[in-house]
Amino acid sequence: MSAEHQWRWQPLLEQWVLIAATSGSRPWSGASTTQVSEAVPEHDPNCYLCPGVTRARGGINPNYVAPWAFDNDFASLVPVAPTADETNRSDDPLNRTAPPRGRCRVLCWHPSHNKTLAACSEQEIVDVAKLWQSEYASLSSDDSIAQVMMFENKGKEVGVSNLHPHGQIYAANAVSDYGQRIRQSQHQYAQANNGQPLLQALLARDEYKDALLVEQGSYFKTIVPFAARLPFETWIVPLRHVQSVNHFDSAELLELSLMYQRQVRRYDQLFQRSSPLLTLFQNAPCDTNQANADWCFHIALQPPLRDSDTLKYFAGYEASSNNVVNPVQPEKAAAALRGCDPDKAQTW
Repeated sequence: MSAEHQWRWQPLLEQWVLIAATSGSRPWSGASTTQVSEAVPEHDPNCYLCPGVTRARGGINPNYVAPWAFDNDFASLVPVAPTADETNRSDDPLNRTAPPRGRCRVLCWHPSHNKTLAACSEQEIVDVAKLWQSEYASLSSDDSIAQVMMFENKGKEVGVSNLHPHGQIYAANAVSDYGQRIRQSQHQYAQANNGQPLLQALLARDEYKDALLVEQGSYFKTIVPFAARLPFETWIVPLRHVQSVNHFDSAELLELSLMYQRQVRRYDQLFQRSSPLLTLFQNAPCDTNQANADWCFHIALQPPLRDSDTLKYFAGYEASSNNVVNPVQPEKAAAALRGCDPDKAQTW
């Protein structure tokens, strides 16, 4: 059986991924995501993330000139006192409930409505990375917060509600399902391998030095995972074991921010458009669980496209099995990404 048709084990989530590369060449008569270039203004008075604009609930944005963050006006988590909402808790085994406490933050990357991270200057992208650090440090220091989940939804295809360049944070009083899976897998691996961290063990393998390597830096690697769940998924992984973005020094943070930007540019070049993208900043949970020590920070970048105008959908088989089918062989995805020039001038 060739590498185009394989079950591959995803060690962080501890689940199988089905690589079925020939499925990507099936005749396609479904929905297309082809985009028509539209002029985007530098400032949009109707955008609630632009400087100086009055938001839907009356707050007025400052005339910010650097990355800026604020509490989400329509938060999914509620920052209430622990003793104030015990009536919202039930231990009924069939109808358990608990209060969803925490904070939701909006992170504006840049004051310009039309400037994505791919277009930022070196100093601007470093300032964004410093915001990642300061937000994680502040939120994780709150004893009521168990996990700080930082992410970016970019593009209409992923359902983003506002096209201004921005990210979000859910700082919750519970560790997410994926957080528990990833923590358990890394802890179990370390326990069975004399404390060796799982992600650094992956990086030491030959395939991540060649076939699955996209970029090698002094402090980080950009790789396509052996069991990538999405066609052009990549991870940015530090060469040293570190639990959160808050623990990188200035040299590491500089390389991380620029490597991240180059990978975003590769996606834009590969798909010949400003690529839609889900970016997940995988910091360790910040509760008291001792297994957090075995977690390694990484960034997972997940474009929802399988080619420039076709989305990767999660359909019946995947919904019923919880096993993802990837129609692109990860080694071929890595080769395609290596062939992109992240320093080339963008025209979209």
